Amino acid sequence: MKEIAIGSATANPASISKGHLHTGHFPDGRPVEIPVVIAQGSQDGPTLWLHGCVHGNEYCGTFIIHEMLRTLDVQQLAGTVVALPILNINAFRRMQRMSPFEGYGGGDLNRCFPGDPQGSLTQQIAHAVYSHLKQHADALIDFHTAMTTDVRWALYTDAEGEVGKRAEGIARAFGYDSTLPAPMDILAGSAIMTAARDGIPGYIVEAGGKGGAFDRSTVVDGCARLNNVMRHLDMLPGDVTDYGPLTYFSNFAWIMSTRGGLFQRSVRCGDRIEEGTVLGQYYDLYGNPDGEARSPHAGVVLAIHPGPLMANGETLIHIGLDPRSV
Repeated sequence: MKEIAIGSATANPASISKGHLHTGHFPDGRPVEIPVVIAQGSQDGPTLWLHGCVHGNEYCGTFIIHEMLRTLDVQQLAGTVVALPILNINAFRRMQRMSPFEGYGGGDLNRCFPGDPQGSLTQQIAHAVYSHLKQHADALIDFHTAMTTDVRWALYTDAEGEVGKRAEGIARAFGYDSTLPAPMDILAGSAIMTAARDGIPGYIVEAGGKGGAFDRSTVVDGCARLNNVMRHLDMLPGDVTDYGPLTYFSNFAWIMSTRGGLFQRSVRCGDRIEEGTVLGQYYDLYGNPDGEARSPHAGVVLAIHPGPLMANGETLIHIGLDPRSV
């Protein structure tokens, strides 16, 4: 069996090991440590790396990882699952996207890989994590969230050759309909793009919304799809569920609000929209209709502002462009 030690967690056949990984220091000198779980099966096989809360307030993926680990039968498992359910623990504890100790820019952990042991706190976290990921992972799934409970989309690293083919296989096994074959010139510094350049196929899941904007059904469904990925990778026995054709899109567009006000959305994630589609209605402080938000692009809705209040410059909508069934 493959020998894997990450921080204080050490893999043992047919068992689950829990520990922590040192990733930096608090301003008072205490160590920053993140949880690590290594589930190793009774047979040899690939190593699937899972992590969540790269952005500290995106908790749904953490719950999906926990659900999978609670229900995993290691006697049936071939290979190893390495799970870091709370990567950016400083931001996690403050219930915000980035570390409260990152005051000089560059604080988005998903733009800091492979990291720098001599860099900022966030760059050091990325280095501490990625040095193990690069050494052990055969595939990477990175869990994120957006704004509302109905978010369900994903992207995979559309790299040349075998890496891209393996990433697409993971995407089809997870089966979220709205999927971006992500070109390798976007998301620079993300974990999945960095891993793909090192020969490791990567996949990002966007499920549910920030904070508590997700429900139990999303967690259970995400766990079921994750188990299907492991069946696809020959890590678990059983037939692989075929989720059918996916809706691929060419890229995405972020549209920011040019005004503020009370806002109620009128589209949901996964909806197909046309240029000019009404996305939501603004109201004034007396409850009177005060204008509409319309889409500047056709495409598929990936995320939409939940309301009830909109500030100037906030994200209004995230649109997948040129959707097609594949």
